Amino acid sequence: MASKRTRIIAIAVGAVVLGAIVAVNVTRDSRNRVNVQTQKVAKADLTSVVSASGEVKPKRFVNIGANVSGRIVELAVVEGQAVKKGQVLAKVEAEQYEAGARQSEAAVGSAQADISRAQADLEVSRLDFERTKQMLKEHLVSQQVFDQAEATFKMKEASVEAARRRVTQLQAANDSNRDNLRKTTVYSPMEGVITNLPKEEGEMVIGALSFNPTVMMTVADLSVMEVEVLVDETDIRNVSLGQEAEVRVDALEGIKIKGEVTEIGSSAIPRGSSGAAGQSTGTTANQAKDFKVVVTLKDPPSTLRPGLNATADITTATRKQVLAVPIQAVVVREVNDQGKVVDPGVVKASDDAPSPAASPKAKGKEKDGVFVVSAGEVAFRPVKTGVLGESDIEVLEGLKGDEEIVTGSYKTLRTLKEKAKVKAERKDKS
Repeated sequence: MASKRTRIIAIAVGAVVLGAIVAVNVTRDSRNRVNVQTQKVAKADLTSVVSASGEVKPKRFVNIGANVSGRIVELAVVEGQAVKKGQVLAKVEAEQYEAGARQSEAAVGSAQADISRAQADLEVSRLDFERTKQMLKEHLVSQQVFDQAEATFKMKEASVEAARRRVTQLQAANDSNRDNLRKTTVYSPMEGVITNLPKEEGEMVIGALSFNPTVMMTVADLSVMEVEVLVDETDIRNVSLGQEAEVRVDALEGIKIKGEVTEIGSSAIPRGSSGAAGQSTGTTANQAKDFKVVVTLKDPPSTLRPGLNATADITTATRKQVLAVPIQAVVVREVNDQGKVVDPGVVKASDDAPSPAASPKAKGKEKDGVFVVSAGEVAFRPVKTGVLGESDIEVLEGLKGDEEIVTGSYKTLRTLKEKAKVKAERKDKS
């Protein structure tokens, strides 16, 4: 009986010891596993968007200045007023131009009177020349007298021609003076709205032919509005004409306006620079650059005004039901010539303390990929990516669609090693 009890006790003790050993091994294995978040690869709709900021502008507008210098004596419009083509907008003092026009008209009249006198003298000289010519044939005058009459006749012809040319010259001056007089009245070159009126009656303006002419006002066609934005140089390759855009205006909260890309700048603009596009110098060689992109708006609201800040979300690509994974799941690893993954720790050690032994192991080609989970272990799988969505990225090659991949955490993915044992926490999309 004692022997039987002894065997039972021994079996029990053995079971306890075996259980303890198993528990210790399970605990040790659990401790050696890396906690990761995983997700099944699935299909999704992706939309790639490029966002850029800028301001609202009318597609067509004209900055209007005075054609002549002087003081503004009348402003016939106010800011925000609708105007027609040819409508009077303003008048500049015209006294000196009126005086100049009267003076030039008088000079033209005087020159025309000179033509009449010269033509009368020419007629007298012509008659004298004809008589002298007849008398020479009849041997009543000498050759010398004839030559003198002929020379006088030609001189009178030249005087008439000179008087005519003088009239032409003075008439041109008179036309110029009359034109300047007409330019003292400013007319609208187009139908639109006065969107800017920085001048007041009584202020001086500088004419258009001057070095720095004055802008009196701006007339804009508000029926067609656009947003001019600056797109980062890294995104401009994805932007093309005709792409759809959605515009959000800061001052119009909650309103989204549809638009279309209608212009793309061909020259880079140094970020923060006020210079013209394309003027890259040595000082801007390493400076971030942008490209001007114009989005023409469709059915803009009546409350939209030029100069408002806006953000354009340009749809550069769309994909329907494609394999997609979270962006952060795609990591970069070095793969050596044998196709084996170089763990991040090896690369870091090689960078920190390069040596003949470590350097060859750290060398390899960088490839994008994801960590696929199988039987509690991860393996790096190189992938080819496509369209980048808001939170997911398209996978063109490398995955079949039924694998479980590591999606987080970001810190874990940075240091996760090939063939690492993991403890997965599923985070599939609902």
